[in-house]
Amino acid sequence: MPYTPEHKEQTRQRILQAAAKLFCSHGFDRVTLTQIMKKANMTHGAFYAHFSGKSSLYEDAMAFASSHAFWARDHKNTEEKETHLKALVSRYLSWGRTDKEHPSPLEFLVTDAAHKDEKVRQAYQVCFDNLVERLAGILRKQGSQEAEELAEETVVSLVGTVAIARSFTQSLQKDFLNRDSSTHISSS
Repeated sequence: MPYTPEHKEQTRQRILQAAAKLFCSHGFDRVTLTQIMKKANMTHGAFYAHFSGKSSLYEDAMAFASSHAFWARDHKNTEEKETHLKALVSRYLSWGRTDKEHPSPLEFLVTDAAHKDEKVRQAYQVCFDNLVERLAGILRKQGSQEAEELAEETVVSLVGTVAIARSFTQSLQKDFLNRDSSTHISSS
């Protein structure tokens, strides 16, 4: 008896979730399909029922990770947009952002942005653009005439800050990320 469409979608989601976590933790080149399928508790053959190859999986896994990232969620209960922006920036820089158990695609995959595979580069660009658009939307609501430019500069600063902090010892990471940089960045 063939699998139901619901079962197929659940299987695909398990693969995406496993792939997103592994790619965000180790990057495209350091993850194998065998590792992904093992993490998803599935056979290697199940992979090809859902994806044509590793690059197409990466593309979908990064879209999955981006759509499930905290910054992709709507914060309708925030009364002041400026407070919302500061909260988003502060949360991005929080100590938890360097936690390898809950990695974000942007700072963990910065080296994948220059990858030779076009799908890999495009997937990273989509994640980057999603966060830029999220911040630009907040800035536009605040009346900023340069929302896109400010949002892009802010995202570059955030990703760079967290990527650099990851190279520090844990105590230095915490000190570095707990500085008042969120106020500086969000007031740009």
